[in-house]
Amino acid sequence: DGGDTWTAATTTNVGTTVPMYGVSMSDANNGVAVVYDGTIVYTSDGGDTWTAATTTNVGTTVMRGVSMVDANNGVAVGNSGTIVYTSDGGDTWTAATTTNVGTTVPMYGVSMSDANNGVAVVYDGTIVYTSDGGDTWTAATTTNAGSNHMVGVSMVDANNGVAVGDSGTIVYTSDGGDTWTAATTTNVGTTVMRGVSMVDANNG
Repeated sequence: DGGDTWTAATTTNVGTTVPMYGVSMSDANNGVAVVYDGTIVYTSDGGDTWTAATTTNVGTTVMRGVSMVDANNGVAVGNSGTIVYTSDGGDTWTAATTTNVGTTVPMYGVSMSDANNGVAVVYDGTIVYTSDGGDTWTAATTTNAGSNHMVGVSMVDANNGVAVGDSGTIVYTSDGGDTWTAATTTNVGTTVMRGVSMVDANNG
């Protein structure tokens, strides 16, 4: 009903003492959620029951973000520069071969626009992008984010998207994440920005 009433999941397979940082539903039935203790769970019935992933390849790493583009494909990110991807709806996850992210920094946001292309943002201001479904990531040539903590990103297609972070940072890309331009007018001052959602290349 558009968010007016909410029903508690019957089965979560998540402990009652750990926070959950990210969830991504690809359609009305299928989605994945990531947990502070490294658990990753997935649903195929709209969120009523959740199954723990068989293989996560993250250990107990704090997981902070996930982006599913369809019922099968997606990417999850977390602390220590962790990036993993799935092609079976979240049951098994493979560690990225190349991340171009340090192993001591947390990653808060990832946005995949399709099964191949996406962008992830890092707490030290790094922005990386993939064109092979999350296996290899390339560091952006220009971020215009400095060392600001980058927390949220939303890609609407293989080329266009927006990322946000500390100190009122808002940057946008039109080349898939390689170069980012600082917003001319933000009207947010130095506010910490935590999330962003674009609905198409122009509006968000």
